[in-house]
Amino acid sequence: MPTPLARMYPSKVLAKASQDNALATATAAAGDTHQRYYITGVDASFSAAATKLLQLKDDATVVWEGYIVNDGSINFDPPIEGSLSKAFSAELAASGGAGVIGKVNLRGYLY
Repeated sequence: MPTPLARMYPSKVLAKASQDNALATATAAAGDTHQRYYITGVDASFSAAATKLLQLKDDATVVWEGYIVNDGSINFDPPIEGSLSKAFSAELAASGGAGVIGKVNLRGYLY
């Protein structure tokens, strides 16, 4: 039986972002011509109570979205497969309050 790619290529933080009451966008730059991202998870949090939209984008296309209530860690098994030679990003909406920091980490691997 073949070894799953996730075991051959361990997940790591591909990109991270932090913003004070602004859109936080963690973007993993496009890979080489024959490479794509496999997204294994995303972590998002706010420094104070907030419920906001989190979107994952394959280039400019939304491939997953959900709401984050204060904080959360979402794992994808199997991973979300990105398009060849395209960037991948996680966007956490602005918190809605000055001084409330939003953070997002995009996890996965490039293959």
